[in-house]
Amino acid sequence: MHTAASALRPEVLEYAKKVHREVTSRFAATGVRVGKLLLSPSDVPGERGAVILVVATGGTETTALRLQEVGSEPLVLVATGLANSLAAAMEAVAALRARGVPVELTYFDSWGDVNAEDVVRRAEIAARVSSVKGLRIGLVGEPSPWLVASSVDREAAREKLGVEFVDVKLEYLLELFNRIALKPEDEDKIHKIAKDSEKISVPLSRIREAYRMYLALREIIRRHKLDSVTVRCFDIIEVTGTTACLALSLLNSGKCVAGCEGDEQSVLTMAILSRLMEAPVWMANPVRLDFDRREIMLAHCTAPLAAGPYRLKTHFETGKGVGVDVVYERGSKVLLARLSGTLDRVLVAEGVIVRSGMEEELHCRTQVVVRVAGDLRRLVEESLGNHLAMVPRVRWDVLKKFCKTYRIKMVRI
Repeated sequence: MHTAASALRPEVLEYAKKVHREVTSRFAATGVRVGKLLLSPSDVPGERGAVILVVATGGTETTALRLQEVGSEPLVLVATGLANSLAAAMEAVAALRARGVPVELTYFDSWGDVNAEDVVRRAEIAARVSSVKGLRIGLVGEPSPWLVASSVDREAAREKLGVEFVDVKLEYLLELFNRIALKPEDEDKIHKIAKDSEKISVPLSRIREAYRMYLALREIIRRHKLDSVTVRCFDIIEVTGTTACLALSLLNSGKCVAGCEGDEQSVLTMAILSRLMEAPVWMANPVRLDFDRREIMLAHCTAPLAAGPYRLKTHFETGKGVGVDVVYERGSKVLLARLSGTLDRVLVAEGVIVRSGMEEELHCRTQVVVRVAGDLRRLVEESLGNHLAMVPRVRWDVLKKFCKTYRIKMVRI
């Protein structure tokens, strides 16, 4: 937290110091790290991070912009009706929003009225929205040939969100896979994965091969400094005899969001939801709709192991490798979403898990039935493509702020 002021005479300087002392004590009580009184843009420290900026006086617009220029994004500006504070804050907010900063403006009649807890809450929301910017997403191989409506306008992604897509040849992944030899610590992790499984329908040798694929993907992520990755996975099966399902499941249980089939829209949606909701995300096929009960069945073989009890099976379509059947908790609230390839719309639905772990034979291994709050017919009418992303956490305040900041129309089922 910093305070910005423009003190052209001694009386205003004393006023600014008083404001800084008064407001500092309020924010310090919430655990916020207290910063400096900034009297000019040159006083802005060269540090990065989220900032609450108390606008004590007019003439402080360039100070707010300077904070953003050095990487300390002012996510909430606090203004009052005193000393031209509000006028300066409104001007600064307009300029920051034009730069794509998810900034908030909070107004109070006087400094004694400042609600520090509310300001911090708004800053937390804005920080989550800001965390989406600058994602690096790896595309290992091209999208699968059946995904005819799942590409992303890369220029729009770069301009709107600062997202960079990094192309990685599938041959590079296969080369790494062939070179990897399992170490004793890898064997320990493989045995733990097997031990923690509720049921195993594949031999340990298959889990070893699937884990080698995980290590190969993890090395690509490290070398290319990726936040997310999607893989043209069916081609891998043809060459190696194993699948990427377990690898993607393990990645999604950690910090790297991972999608399959080379689906660009899904992995971007997943990466955004992961940052906004701070929870593991799963991409799945919509396989069955019950309009009367408002229920949708989802299925895929790559759900995060961290999402619940799991069983290790084969990949559904080929019967090879390792597919993952994760049993999601009944009664859990979830958000379903898919972002358009042009980044101008996002289809979203809130729901509750009513069944999971059904083990139906003609569907991919992880199976979940979600009862949505809205009309499922809209999912068909407003379809943006195949896969949906599901995250077991719903924060409408964060999602609405994200859509407003980046001018994305929310289409709610």
